This record gives sequence, C-alpha cells and structure tokens, in this order.
Amino acid sequence: MIETIEQEPGKDILPYIEFAHGKLGIVKKIKWDPEMGRPIHGLKFIYRDEFGEDWGTILRGIPEPEIVHIQEEETENERDEDVEKSDQVIDGIAVRILTEGDRSALEQVTRDEKTYLETCRERVEHHGLKMKMLATDIRFDRRKITFHFSAEGRVDFRMLVRDLASIFRCRIELHQIGARDEAKLYIGCGACGRLLCCRTWLRGFEPIGIKMARAQNLPLNPGKISGNCGRLLCCLGYEYENYLEMLETMPKVGEKKEIDGTVYEVMYVSPLAQMLTLQSTEPDERHKRVKCTSEEYYSGHIEKK
Repeated sequence: MIETIEQEPGKDILPYIEFAHGKLGIVKKIKWDPEMGRPIHGLKFIYRDEFGEDWGTILRGIPEPEIVHIQEEETENERDEDVEKSDQVIDGIAVRILTEGDRSALEQVTRDEKTYLETCRERVEHHGLKMKMLATDIRFDRRKITFHFSAEGRVDFRMLVRDLASIFRCRIELHQIGARDEAKLYIGCGACGRLLCCRTWLRGFEPIGIKMARAQNLPLNPGKISGNCGRLLCCLGYEYENYLEMLETMPKVGEKKEIDGTVYEVMYVSPLAQMLTLQSTEPDERHKRVKCTSEEYYSGHIEKK
C-alpha cells in the first residue's frame, strides 16, 4: 500500500521541512513542494539536490530557515567533533513520497549496505589501517557511498578511497565519527532502563559539561554520570536550566546566617525539594545539623517539626 499525504484545507503549507537522514539520523532542512500536500511526521520521501536523488524521513514542516552561526562555549570532557549540528540546509527540494517502486529499491539499498560494509572492512584490513568501520549509507541513486568509521586519531585513507572507488564505481566518502555517534548506531539501554535517547528520539547532540552534574548535586564519579558511549550523559542537560533557575532563589553552599540566635553555615542545597542542610558554627555545637526550607532560612526562624 502506497502512503499518501492529505492536505488540510484552509491552512498554508510551510515551505521547508526538517528531516532525518542516514544511519546517524542527522537532522537536515530542505524545500518542500506544496503540490505534494502536507508533510506528515514519519513518512519517507525522495528529494533531489545537486548530486542527484536521496531519501529521508519527515520530521516536521518549518518556515524558511535562517543560517545562524553559534559560537559554542568550551565545556569540560567534551569535544566539538562529537557534537552534530542540525542546521544544515540542503540546496534542493522534496519531489515525492516513496512509491512501491521506491520502496523496493530502498530495500535493495539496505541489503547492499551490509554487503558493502563487509567489503570495506576487508579492504581496511588489506591496507593495514587502524580504523573501525561502523556503518554504510548508500544514496538512493547510488551515486555516492558514505562509510562511517571511528579511530583514535587521524587516518590517511586516500589509498582506501581509491580502492573502494574502483570496486563500487561511484563517489566514495569516509566519515569519521565520535563516541556519541558510534553509540547511536547500536540498540542499548541507559541507566534509566529505557532505550537510548540518541537511538530513539534525540536528533542532535548538545555540548555537555561537568558543571551540569555539579549543579544537580550528582556524584562526580564517571561510572555514574557517563553513558554507553563513555561520555557525559546527554540527559544531564535536560533539566539543567531549571536547576539554575531554582538555585538563584536559594542560598549558596558556605553562606552563613544567624537563625534563632545561632549562626549556621549552609552545607547542602536541594533545589528540587527547596531544602537546606545547615551546620552550627558554634565551637561546642559543630556536630549540630538542621534541615529547613529556603523560606525558613531567609526568615531567620525554623519551625519545629
């Protein structure tokens, strides 16, 4: 059965779409032909650019995108090459939703990708290169093949590219990816017990820093705050802004204040519970610790529980 798109009457169709492309599901943008109807999330389609035809999966319709250059702040334990951006605009246009013939051709492409990957691995071993071949993306029109690989450093693969081009008779591209993208290629579960975010719904990677773990009072043990990729958990950034907002309304660790006639020092702050742990600064009461809300702290009086 061929999937079709029904156009909703009385509503304008946005001129561009965001779509997921390739094994890594990288988000890209391209012009949408209104004659195709309204783009529906999850449908596969064919687009045409300067290199020929390829396919993608629709995410959503968008207005004409602006090219914005963002200067990222340097973060701890994070490298720029491991962060895929989702602001690439393709100079082309969507031409049709997949037909039955397109589906058959795409199924054959998927089968060939596995075979081509094995051939590439054999040639890598033949050339003695220290690189791990991970996945293959063949364009729908078969004019280009992209091989994704990981390696500890830079690899001179010029001879390998020539070798593969002579075998497959098309343009060859080798794409080195980082640890986060490599984990995205496999099915796995996170510490929460659910499927990896990058494997299911996460379309791009944002820089993650150790400061995000500190703000959430998480243990700075790499085994506790690292994902399957060995890098800092992507979910550290999900609630980070909320934590910063809550922390602005609470005293900082180390701050001192007189409460009910005794001077206390803030030892621990729990933003979600809006609770503080205080310790007396009196020499004879250094062991004395109390818990209170931020409202009680600022009022200078702790209600007896």
